[in-house]
Parts: sequence; structure tokens; C-alpha cells
Amino acid sequence: MYKRQQEIRSPGGGDNLFLSSIVAVRPDTGEYVWHYQTTPGESWDYTATQHIILADITLRGSVRKILMQAPKNGFFYILDRETGELLSAENYINITWATHVDMETGRPVEVPEARYTDVPFMLYPSYLGGHNWHPMSYSPATGLVYIPVLDIPAVYGQPENFQYNPGVANTGTDSVVGGLPDDQAERDAIGALVQGRLLAWDPVQQTEAWRVEHKGSWNGGVLSTAGNLVFQGTADGNLVAYRADTGEQLWDFSTQTGVVAPPIAYEIDGEQYISINVGWGGAFALVFGEYVQAESLPNVSRVLTFKRGGKATLPAVPWTPTVVFNPPELKASDATLQLGHQTYQDVCMGCHGLNAVSGLLIPDLRGSAYLWDETGWEDVVRGGKLKDLGMASFANNISAKQSEAVRAYVIQQAQRAQALQKAAATNL
Repeated sequence: MYKRQQEIRSPGGGDNLFLSSIVAVRPDTGEYVWHYQTTPGESWDYTATQHIILADITLRGSVRKILMQAPKNGFFYILDRETGELLSAENYINITWATHVDMETGRPVEVPEARYTDVPFMLYPSYLGGHNWHPMSYSPATGLVYIPVLDIPAVYGQPENFQYNPGVANTGTDSVVGGLPDDQAERDAIGALVQGRLLAWDPVQQTEAWRVEHKGSWNGGVLSTAGNLVFQGTADGNLVAYRADTGEQLWDFSTQTGVVAPPIAYEIDGEQYISINVGWGGAFALVFGEYVQAESLPNVSRVLTFKRGGKATLPAVPWTPTVVFNPPELKASDATLQLGHQTYQDVCMGCHGLNAVSGLLIPDLRGSAYLWDETGWEDVVRGGKLKDLGMASFANNISAKQSEAVRAYVIQQAQRAQALQKAAATNL
């Protein structure tokens, strides 16, 4: 039986080839050679666009030309790169949407509830995946693959009445169900589940070799070198070098900003350098607000370059990650607040943060002066008053009624935050 999320995309059913697939074609002619679909009938944003590594390794006593991938869905795949034959697939993180991959059919054995048809379901990994776009690396010297792992759950639920809205996210899921509760203790419990790590994976044994837990989830891509080193930048603002065989930390440098890009190594006139593009931002930093990392960091976009014996230092970066809450009186009805909550989660969350909690890289709406100005709010949201600053008009996406409902919802969330702030000050 094909579930509703698939029906939105494909009313006739089917596996939806070549969605979430690895496809081999001949570069000279475009001729199709083979494909392997990691997630048939994909319903969780489990893309298979993550990095593919080619290697020749010994498997079961013979050297095989293989392809390795750790896509979003949480399984580490090894395929014969000439034929597309599935050689092994084991989960590199704990997952709840499937129990294993059937080696006879090559298909994941799904947990029935994971399709969230009747009731919402908490899945590992989330739509962010167990591994996203941050590059993993492979060291022929150690035989290990180094994966920047995301370990984040998400609650999926069916929307009541899905309608396609051009220009905004159209996930076919209930964004309110997938949001945060108002109770702070429940939010804190969810926050404790948001984790990230550097994982060293043995592709032959399909087992973990070692791991390093990080403070934040959205950490940088990985570089492994012939000198038995692994470099990775972190969400909490460090570039770190580890022993590639054991994971022992050998060196670190404060980058003053989050790092999501991978480092590169190169040589000039016999001198080896490591360079990395640092800077904090993107969808995760914006959307997940208070759960991005232990402390919010500024975005300082620059290229840092290192060599042995280098003594340069970075200038101080002033940064005050605070929001001043001064919301007006809330006069909206429960129905208006409900409409505002749903509209905000569907349309506004991607930039301004889950449940109006900003990552502080752009202004936090809960501290906006426009909360006091209904006309000014409308001029911004639907009139495009701030389009030159990056805030496009959403007149084609939401009605004036929805716009005002969003303002009411943000006022509610600002009042909530203000009350928490006052309670925390009282308890000092």
C-alpha cells in the first residue's frame, strides 16, 4: 500500500526511480549502465546525493573495485562500481525507520509505523540525515572512512490538507507536529537528543573503529592525510587534528566562528599547507536556533591557512548574541494563533528559526519593532519593504490574514521567551 506522502508526489505509486538512487552512466555517451536505489518510495528527504568514494579493497578474500557511500538514510553502502552489485549495507548510526537492508533484494526492511500514515512517528535520522553534504574522507593507509555524522531525530506526521505552494518548502509533512513544544522542559529533552560526532568507519568489517563526540551537530567536512592525520572543523568554532588510526586529538585552533566546510592540503615550494573556508550559516544554523550548539557564534567568513611553525593570531571578534524582548499585548484568538503557528512553520521557519527561535545570524523576529506595527509588518511580509536586505515579498504565498496571524504567533513566542528570561533572572 502506498502511503499518502508518496501519493502527493506519485499518485500511481511505485518506487519513484531514480529518486534516492546511485546511477552509473557512461560519460562519453550518457548511456545508462546500472543503478541502485537506497530508499525506494522515499518519504523522509533521505537523498543519496552524498559523497561517493571509489577504492580497491579486499573483501572476502578478493580485491574488489568498490563504491562507498554514507547517504542520509543511515546505512553505509558498498557497491561493486562496475556492476552495481550490493556488497554490504550496515547502519552507521542508530536508526528507527528500518531494521536492516535485505541483501537478497537490496531493499531496506522498513518499520511499518515509519511511514507516519496514521499517527506521527519519531525517526532517526531526521530529514537532515545521518550524513549530509559535509564531505567524508577515506584513508588507504588506515583503511578507514571518516564521516561527519549527524545524530538528530525528527517527528514526521501527515498534513491535514496539503496544497502545493510555489516558492516555499513543500514537504508533504505536518510542520507543526515536527516543531518544538512550548514546555521548556520538553524542549530541553529534545535538545539533549541533538548530537553530532566524527566517526571512523571500517568499510571491510562494516563497524565503528572510533568516534569523537562534538558539542554541536552541524560540523565540518573531513580531510585525511598520508601523515596519519584527520582534520575537521566544528560547529563550536575549532579546527582540530586527530590521529587517523586512533582518534586521539593532537592539535586545535579557535576559528572564532562555526566551520562547515572541509579543509584542503597542498604543497608550495616544499612547504605543506592546510587551508579551510570558515564561516557560520546556512539552513541548519538558521532553523535550529537554540539547538545549533552550546553557545551561538557569529558568522566570520574568511579563509584560514596553516603551516607547521606558523604563529599568526586572529583579531578579536565582538559578538553579543542577545535578543531584547519587548512584545505588545497579545489580543489574538486561539484560532488565529493556530493559523499563525502553521503558516510560520510552513513558510517562515527556514530563515527565522524553528518555532520563531532564531539562530541569531539574522534578526530574531521576537525582538522586532514591527510586532508593534501591524501596517509596517504587512509592508515587510507581503509588501517587500525590506527586499533589498534579503526579505522578499511573500504576497504570492500567504494572505493578509495569514500574515497577521504570523505576527500574533511571534508575539506569543516573544512573550513566552520574555517570561523565561525573567524567571531565569529571578532564580540567579
